[in-house]
Amino acid sequence: MRHLTRHHLLLLVLAAVAVIASAGLVVAQDGEDCIRVAGVEAGGELLNLDPINQPNTQNSIMVGAVFNRLLDLDSSFQPMPELADSWESNEDGTEWTFHLHEGVTFHDGSAFDAADVVYTYQRLIDPENGSEAAATLAFLNPDGIIADDDLTVRFVLDAPVVELPVLITTKNTWIVPEGSTADTLELTPIGTGPFTPVDFDPATEPYEFVRNENYWEEGLPLSPCVTFVAIQEATTMSAALLSGEIDLAQQVDFAIIPALQGNPDIQLMPTGPATSMVLAMWVDTPPFDDNRVRQALKMVIDRQAMVDTALLGFGVIGDDNPIPPTSPDAWRSEVPARDVEGAIALLAEAGYGPENPLTFDLYTADMIPGAAALGQLFAQQAAEAGINVNLIIGPASEHWDNVWLIQSFVGSGWLARPAGEALAIAYRSNAAYPETHWYRDDFDALLDAANTEPDPDARRALFQQAEQMLTEEGGALIPAFQQIVAGLSADCTGYTPHVQLSRVDLRRVECQR
Repeated sequence: MRHLTRHHLLLLVLAAVAVIASAGLVVAQDGEDCIRVAGVEAGGELLNLDPINQPNTQNSIMVGAVFNRLLDLDSSFQPMPELADSWESNEDGTEWTFHLHEGVTFHDGSAFDAADVVYTYQRLIDPENGSEAAATLAFLNPDGIIADDDLTVRFVLDAPVVELPVLITTKNTWIVPEGSTADTLELTPIGTGPFTPVDFDPATEPYEFVRNENYWEEGLPLSPCVTFVAIQEATTMSAALLSGEIDLAQQVDFAIIPALQGNPDIQLMPTGPATSMVLAMWVDTPPFDDNRVRQALKMVIDRQAMVDTALLGFGVIGDDNPIPPTSPDAWRSEVPARDVEGAIALLAEAGYGPENPLTFDLYTADMIPGAAALGQLFAQQAAEAGINVNLIIGPASEHWDNVWLIQSFVGSGWLARPAGEALAIAYRSNAAYPETHWYRDDFDALLDAANTEPDPDARRALFQQAEQMLTEEGGALIPAFQQIVAGLSADCTGYTPHVQLSRVDLRRVECQR
C-alpha cells in the first residue's frame, strides 16, 4: 500500500480545489446564511425521508432534520428529553409512562399528541411494514402501546424491559403523524422537527431544507436553512471545506486529515470510538460455514496496524463483535494478539494448505472512510497465512444497493449503538440486515433474557455472553472502531459531532460569512 506524504496530500487537495473552481460543486449557493453540510454516503436509489427504513447515513441525517423522537441519546447513550419531558416505570419495569411536551405542532400546524406516538411505534413493529427497527423493538406488543390522554403514553409489556427508554430510541423511532403512509413520508413528510424539506427529490442534489418557523424549542434552529450533499471522494471533500463551498463535513476521510490539521480555517472535531468497521461473511456458505475458517481469518488480523494505517490512529481495535473492548459492556477488554501460525494450523485442520489454499472474493468500497484501505490491509495480512483474498473494490455509490447483502463476503460498517440494539440489528434471527446469515435461537434467547433482566449486572453479563458467542463463532470480522472526525468551518459555531454517525444535530449551528 502506497503511503502519501503530507505534501502529496496537500497537492491532491489543491488539485481538487481547481476541479471545483472549474466545474462547480453541487452545493447550493442560495442564501448565504444556510448551513451547507456534506455527507460521505451517496443517497442511492432507496433514499427517502420515511424513518421506518433508512438505507444509509445520508438518509438518517435528513430524517433527523425533519422529525423529533420521544427521547434523544447523548454520546454515552444516556436518554435525554425531547418530545417527552419526563418518564417513569413501575417497580418491575413492565409498564412505562411518558409525559409529552405540550404545544408541539407538526409542520402543517396540526397538534402533536399521544395518538401520533402510538401510531409511530405500532407502525414500526407491524410485520407487514418490513421495518428495520422490528428486531430491536421485538419486546413491544402493539396492544400495549396506549394513549391515556393527549399528553400521556404508556408502554405495557409482557415482561420487564428495564432499558426501554434506550431501546425505543433508535434511528427509526422519529415520530410521524397518525395515519401517515410511506407514500407521503418518503418524499413529502410532515414532522415536528427544526427543518422542512423543499421539493425533495432523491435524484437531485443538493437537498434543501428551510427553518420550521413554528418549531417548539424557542429560538431554534438558529440558521434559516440547510443544504445537504454527498461528497464521497476524500480530496474533493477536503477541498470543498478549504474553499468554503461547504461548512460542515459530516466525516473527514482519515487519509486527508494531515492536510487539514493546523489549518486555522478548519475545526477538526473527533468523537470517541464510534462506527464499527466490518468484514461480513455468510456463516452458512462455503468456505465460511466452517468455524475453523472463520476463526483463522480473525487470527490473521493485525488489528493495531489497521487502526494505525487505515485510520491514522483515530480509533480503537475491535474484537469481532459490535461492542468495543473499551466499553464497560465488553465481554473482555484485552483482544488476543495476532497469531498467524495458529491460523495456519486451523486452516490445515479444515483442509487448506499450500496445495489447496483458501481462496475467496472480498467486495468492498470506500462507502465509509478507511473501508477500502482496511480491505487492502486484510488481504495483505491474510496472505501471510497462505490465504488468497481476491479484493474487489467497487464504487462507493453502488456498494449498499448492489453488493452488500448480495455477496457472501463484503465490507460493511455499523453506527455506534447501545449493547442491546447493537447486538440485535444485524444478528437476531429476524434482523432486517442479516449480513452474516447468523440465525441462532440460543443467541436470540440471550438477548430476550437481557432485555427483561431487571438487575443491571446480570443484564450486562447476558449481553457479554452474546458478544462472546459472536467473537468465537460469528461471521463478522470487526478489526477496528473508528472515531468520527467532523470538519467544521472556523466561521461556524454550535456543532458537536455525535458518536452515532447518523445523528447530526444542526439546531444550534450558525455560520457567519
